[in-house]
Amino acid sequence: MSLLKLFSNTNTQQSEHENTIKEFFFYHHGDDMLMDRDDPQKYKQYRTLSEATIELWRQELIAQDFELLISDNADNQWIIVGNLIRLISSSKNLVEDHFKKLLTTIIEISPTLNKRQRILILEHFAGRTLPQKDGGIYLIQSKANLNELLKTAVNTLSNFTCTMSDNTSEVGWENIQQRYENANKAIQSAFTRFEID
Repeated sequence: MSLLKLFSNTNTQQSEHENTIKEFFFYHHGDDMLMDRDDPQKYKQYRTLSEATIELWRQELIAQDFELLISDNADNQWIIVGNLIRLISSSKNLVEDHFKKLLTTIIEISPTLNKRQRILILEHFAGRTLPQKDGGIYLIQSKANLNELLKTAVNTLSNFTCTMSDNTSEVGWENIQQRYENANKAIQSAFTRFEID
């Protein structure tokens, strides 16, 4: 076999390998924890890639998610927002621009969101762990200077009322008013903790 053919075969194999890992990355939406849990061996291969390659894929996912967030009328926009918060926070480029776009988009789409979506997005912003450092408020505050836009987005999301008729027998939604109040308390706690007045 000639050296040229050997080199070509090697490049083809590397490209196929990278495409397989890219599919793995996209399937798990760039979530390290999910990738490691579902296929530790493939995750190890993923970790050998350059940060430049991973960042390129991350930016592709961010662009894809923004398109979905704007166009998707399904009941999963809260998932897209959570994915965007995580991806942008992991990103090395355009962090403030992306967070600004996220907040602006949330303000624009808020009127189309149902009460559950709004509460779930508020919970993403507040953070779901005790230190609240996994929440959008902390991450935006620590990586960008967008406090006024952040407050506007949160206020727009919070601007609705709940009634008894909104309650369902579904776990977590038996008392939507309580969940709404808990989300708002967590938001205020995050604002206080991270000195957003």
